[in-house]
Amino acid sequence: MDNDQLLIAIKDIFEKKVEEVKREVADVKNHMGVIAEDLKSDVKAVAEGYSIIDRKIDNLQEDMDRKYDNLQKDMDTVKNYIIAVDTKLNEHEIILKRVK
Repeated sequence: MDNDQLLIAIKDIFEKKVEEVKREVADVKNHMGVIAEDLKSDVKAVAEGYSIIDRKIDNLQEDMDRKYDNLQKDMDTVKNYIIAVDTKLNEHEIILKRVK
C-alpha cells in the first residue's frame, strides 16, 4: 500500500468516525430535547401547584382576618358588658353603704 492509498484509507476511516460522531451528537441533542421538554413540564406543574397553594394561603389569611375581627368585636362586647356590670355593682355598693 503506497502513501496515497494509505491517506485515502485514513480519510475514509476519519469520515466514518466523523459521521458516527455526528449521529451520536444528533442522538444526544434529541435526548436532551426530550429531557428539556420533561423538565419544562415538571416546572410548569410545580408553578401551578405553587399558584394553588398561594391562593389557598391567601384565602386562609382572609378567613383568619375575618375571624379575628369578629373575635375582637365579641371581646369588645364582653368588655363593655363587664364595665356595665361593674358600674351597676358600684352603684349598688354606694346604695348599700347609705343604707347601713
